[in-house]
Amino acid sequence: REGKVFESVYIFDPRLDKTAAFNRLMNMKPWASPRDLDSSATPSSAELHFVPLYLYHVYFEPLEELATYAAALALEKPPFHIPEEYQFPTRWRTAFKPSLERRAVFHQPQLNPDEAWNRVSEKYLEEAKYYASAFKTAVTVKTRFEGMAYYPFWALKYAYKGKEYSAVVDAAEGDVVYMEYKVSGRGRAASLAIAGIILGGSALIGAVLGSYLGSTLAGLCGALLEGVVGSAAALSYAARRKAVYRQYQTVELL
Repeated sequence: REGKVFESVYIFDPRLDKTAAFNRLMNMKPWASPRDLDSSATPSSAELHFVPLYLYHVYFEPLEELATYAAALALEKPPFHIPEEYQFPTRWRTAFKPSLERRAVFHQPQLNPDEAWNRVSEKYLEEAKYYASAFKTAVTVKTRFEGMAYYPFWALKYAYKGKEYSAVVDAAEGDVVYMEYKVSGRGRAASLAIAGIILGGSALIGAVLGSYLGSTLAGLCGALLEGVVGSAAALSYAARRKAVYRQYQTVELL
């Protein structure tokens, strides 16, 4: 936990500077985002953060030739959105450089190595089950703690047509993991059209079913109810002005 000293401490160098991170962000085109976002948005601020990871050597007894490395986030509450299933790399780390502390925000561990490992171990337990089935032998997961590493993210803010939005970009790999943006008029119009198609289609299906079952009103009402539920997300897009993209998840309306 915070205050603990680790013998082996590494760092993943940020391969993207703040300009490259902003450009990577602007290359994202989430659904219903404005077409002119990349040309009209301007960067407001950029802050480099390093989050702590624990590194493990993972091997599968007795199949030690299948050994691999794993990384687990050492934070209970990250300073910004990081997907729970985020795949941190384990290669290309270098020895920690204390001089970097002057140009970035460094976060200290909130979990111990065992707690962090328990959060990512399921994937490797499933691998062990697969190997046991494939090789017809009992397989046990073993780990060896390799040390701690700091991993870089850019916390960005940008302005678009008088409003400010936040984003997070992986500074080592370049992935956009979080992005707020304005829902475009085009996106809202498309959502209204989709909602209309869903509702219209539901009414038609209801009429056909009702005719077949001898109760047009009952069939129509039932299908319309399903259509209203099915079109709720599209209607929400039409009503909302701001959305957020999170890696590995569907777009959320704010």
